[in-house]
Amino acid sequence: MKFKINNTEWIIKEVDEAIINNEVKQDEILGLTIYKTQEILLLKSQSNIIKTLKHELMHVWLYEYGHNQQEKEFNCEDICEIVASSNEFINEVVEQYIKGQTMPY
Repeated sequence: MKFKINNTEWIIKEVDEAIINNEVKQDEILGLTIYKTQEILLLKSQSNIIKTLKHELMHVWLYEYGHNQQEKEFNCEDICEIVASSNEFINEVVEQYIKGQTMPY
C-alpha cells in the first residue's frame, strides 16, 4: 500500500522474517521503517500487525516533520504535541490499510 506524507510517497509491505533480517540483524523485529527508500516493512506472521503499523507510522511522521529520533530526548509537552499532531495521519493510513486501499492524493 502507498501513502503520502509531507509530499513524500511511502510504501507499506508485509514481508517474511528473512526480508527483515536482511535489513537489520536483530531478533524479534516486527516492523521496520527504512528512511532511505521510504518503506515500512511489517512482519506478516505476527499477531498484532496494526499495532506494529501504528508504531512504524510514528517513526515516519517524526522523520518527515524533522524530529531527530536518535539524539533528542522528548519531554512530556513534546510527547503530547507529537501525539496530538500525528494522530489524524496515523489513523487515516491505518484505516486505508485495513480496507486495502491506496491513499488518495
